[in-house]
Parts: sequence; C-alpha cells; structure tokens
Amino acid sequence: MPSWRSIAVVAAVALGMVTPGVAHAAPPANDDFDSATVIGALPYSVAQDTTESTKSVDDPAGCRGYSVAGSAWFRYTATEDGLLRLKTEGSDRDLNLTTFTGERGDLVQLWNAYYDGCTTERATPLTFPVRAGTTYHFMVSSGQAKLALDRISRLPNDDLAGAEQVATLPFSAPQPDYTRASREADEPSTNQCSGSGAPSVWYAYTPTRNHSVVLHVEGWGSGPTASVYEGTSIDDLTFLGCEGSQHYNGKSVAVTAGKTYYFQWSGGGYYSYPSTLELTEAEPLRTSVYTGYDHDRSLFETIGFSLDHTNDYNDPVTTEWDFGDGTTAPASTEDHQSHRYAADGVYTVTVRSKTGDGRTATDTTTVTVKTHDVGISKFSAPASARAGDQKPITVQVSNTRYLEKVKTTVYRDNGNGNGWQEVGTLTIDVPAHPTRKVKFPFAYTFTPQDAVTGKVSFRAVVEPQLEYPVRDAIPSDNEVITIATTVRPALQSAAAVAN
Repeated sequence: MPSWRSIAVVAAVALGMVTPGVAHAAPPANDDFDSATVIGALPYSVAQDTTESTKSVDDPAGCRGYSVAGSAWFRYTATEDGLLRLKTEGSDRDLNLTTFTGERGDLVQLWNAYYDGCTTERATPLTFPVRAGTTYHFMVSSGQAKLALDRISRLPNDDLAGAEQVATLPFSAPQPDYTRASREADEPSTNQCSGSGAPSVWYAYTPTRNHSVVLHVEGWGSGPTASVYEGTSIDDLTFLGCEGSQHYNGKSVAVTAGKTYYFQWSGGGYYSYPSTLELTEAEPLRTSVYTGYDHDRSLFETIGFSLDHTNDYNDPVTTEWDFGDGTTAPASTEDHQSHRYAADGVYTVTVRSKTGDGRTATDTTTVTVKTHDVGISKFSAPASARAGDQKPITVQVSNTRYLEKVKTTVYRDNGNGNGWQEVGTLTIDVPAHPTRKVKFPFAYTFTPQDAVTGKVSFRAVVEPQLEYPVRDAIPSDNEVITIATTVRPALQSAAAVAN
C-alpha cells in the first residue's frame, strides 16, 4: 500500500502537468542548420528574435573560435561572382556572426588573415567574396538580431587593369577599404615583405624623365605593404622591390622615362593598422667619410675609416675607396675600411658610393701622416759607488724624423718600494738624424742611506713636447730602468782610522 508521501508526489506531478501559465522555450524556426532561412533576392534584411535559439551538437565554433550558447541559421546561394556585405547593425548586442561553405558536418569557415569571414561587433560589417552557384551559410548567435545582406562593388583600382594613374609626385593615398578589394588569379606575391597574399589595390606611374621613386608606407605596426613592378599585364610583371610600415625609410627604385610602373598596395586583416601610401622622388644620396680623429697619424698605426649614408632608404650602398697613396679597396657594401700608410705625408681619401637604384655620391677627407718618434738609445749609470760620490748619469736620445723638443727626467728608486724620486730634468732640442744621438747629462751624489740599502736603481723618461692630441708613435722606448748601482759606505780618512 503506497505511503502518503508517495501519493503527494504523484499528485504534485499531475497538478504540474495541467497547471496553465508556465513558459517554455520557443526556438526560432531557423534554429537548426537544416531549417536555415533561405535568402532570395538581394538586398535582403530581416529583424528576428533569436534569444531562445539552441545549439546542436554538431554546430561549429563561432567567430574566432568562440563558443555560442545558441544560434540561428541563414543561407544564400550566389547568383554571380562578386562581393557581399553582411551587417548586424541595429541588433541589441554584439552578435557572433560566422560565414561557412560546405554541408552539415563538413562546414568550412571563410577565414584567412584578410577576410575573417566573421565578426563579433555590431559596428563591423562582414564583407566577403562569393562565386556564382556556391551556397554560403550564416550562423548568428542569440539576440534581438537585425540582419542585412547586399552586393557591394569592388574598388575601382582593385585590378591592375584599373590601376589609378599617378600623374605627378609627390603622391599619397589613404588606406583603402580592403574588404572591397580582392586578389586577381595571376596576381604576383612576394615573400620579401609581409602582406603577401592579401587583397590589393593598384597604382600606375609613367615618368617623363629618368629618376628614382621612393615607395613608402607611412604607419606603424604590421600594417599594409607595397610592392613595385614593371611590365604590361598582370601575368607579365617583374618585381623591383617592396616596403612595409615596419621599414620606416621607404624603398627607392630607379624609373625610366616613358615606361609604366605598377605599385601594388596590399593589406587588410583584423590586426592591421591604418597607414598611408606615399610616392616621392628620391633625394640625392649623401655619403660622408671620416676617421674619428683630427690629429696627425703615424706610420705605425692602422687607420680606420667609417661611412655614413643619408637618403639610402635602407638599401645597401656600394662604395669604392681610394686612399690617396696609390692604394685602393675593392667596391663593397661595408661601411668601414682600414689602411696603413708607408710614408709620412698628407693624403686625400676619396670614396665613391652608389645605391641599388643608381644614385651616386662622392666625399673626401684629408689624413695627415706625420710620425713623431723619439726613444732612449742608451742609458748609462755607474755600476758601483760609495756614499758621498758624485757620479755622471747619461741618457742618449735618438730621433730620426723631425726636430723635437724633448724633456728628459731621471729618477731614483726610494729604496723602500714607495716609488721614485726625481734626480733631475732637462729639456733640449733634438734634431732629426739617422744615426746621431743627443746626450742628456745628469749627475747624482750617492747618500749614506743608499749605502745602507746597498743599491740604487735609476729610471729615465723622455717626453717629446708635442701639442695634444699629437703623441709619440712608439712610447714603449721612452722609458728605461737601469741595473741597480751597488753602493758601499764612504771610505774613512786616515785620521779617523787612527783615532
């Protein structure tokens, strides 16, 4: 016999079955893929409440992989090739709208880097290319949806045959609506600049004289890119170069009078940034050569030269070098060279630079090679002495190049490891001579303290009196330390011994 609790449960269930006024979900008629609303003639628009739409187990992911709780379906079979624009403007929220081709269970989203095939914003319409006879499926997320579909014309310069003519330079064009552009079947693509494979627009320029054109995309980030070609038709183009907004300075290309050049501006995509296409005449190339020093150089040093180019527009510049002494360096794109001269003299260094588009520039710099070099050829100090003795110390200085005023200083060691004490200094003009030496005479009186230490070392330093930044070419021979002089106590007198 059933309990009173069981009876109460059954009664409650029965009451619920007959109680009126309980709301149930009412999915829209086009809730499922197979019952999609068929869009006939264009233009088409509809307002529909899809807030109670559901999701089938085989429904694909929405725009950019986002999952939707429910969706309604529309389909359209294109009657001609062209562009369609689908809008959700006026809906009560941002809808997840995605476009597919194919059949149930095998749907392919219209997606690549430039035609996303989907949108998640009411303010962003969806534009996509269609082919006659192909059916396109539109999945719309839940909401108070307003949908509008219509054909839209391509940009006039979408194809090379309709390229916009550039009459004069400078020329600039704002970034076009790339959703209204496409890519021709035989349109060239290059991997040298980003943006290859994107929809594009075309510009044509026929110069009246020979010069160079700078192709520049003014913008930032990974925006559109531009390429330049020469030829006569879409399947007969020769690539000359490209430039993107990440290159900053532009790309220069030589153009010939009477020949037509085509500029392909490619871009678009969800993550692209606004930019401007600019065509200008290239400024003259300017090249500067410098050494980094303004003082005289010597035969014993290798001199480094550097280049600085202006208006090279990121292109490699080839430079020929003439060092002014009959020596040259082969043309290269390196921006530095080094050279060592074999004789003193004043040399004019000449550089001749050339860009890839044929612009040239020349610059010169003067290098004075004047080798100042004095050295200690001999340093004489006594081998031994007694305290109280005064002994000569001689420094012989050699100089084979130019008359030099030379300061020579002799020092003695302190004997306690605390450095050197000056003995004397002399400044004398030392004429240049291939073999003759100039003597600097000094004298030193040995002290009782020297005898206590038992030895004294002497150090000679010669310094040519050169105006800064001129310097001695080989300073390593400007300082010598003698072998220590042995110092003994002074001899006692006979009277001192007798006492």
